[in-house]
Amino acid sequence: MKISWRNLKIVVLLGLVMGFMILVLYLTYNFSLMWQAMSAGIIIGILLILLFLMASGLIYLFLRVLWIGRELNKCINQKELLKKKLKDREKLEEDS
Repeated sequence: MKISWRNLKIVVLLGLVMGFMILVLYLTYNFSLMWQAMSAGIIIGILLILLFLMASGLIYLFLRVLWIGRELNKCINQKELLKKKLKDREKLEEDS
């Protein structure tokens, strides 16, 4: 069997076209995988930032509630002390 240059050129050209098509499909597939991985990474990053912000807010609000409770106890103690002083003054005024 004799191979002609014309048939060889057609086979080589078809091989190159098929190789180029396979290369394009392969690159598209890899790009789509890479795109999915990047988008998943971005979404995970955004969710981690939101989680950090929510945890920070929770800690801030918890500490604020503790601080307000402490201030409330101080005010209650001061009120009781002033109430006691007022009663003592009233007794002194009644006695005099």
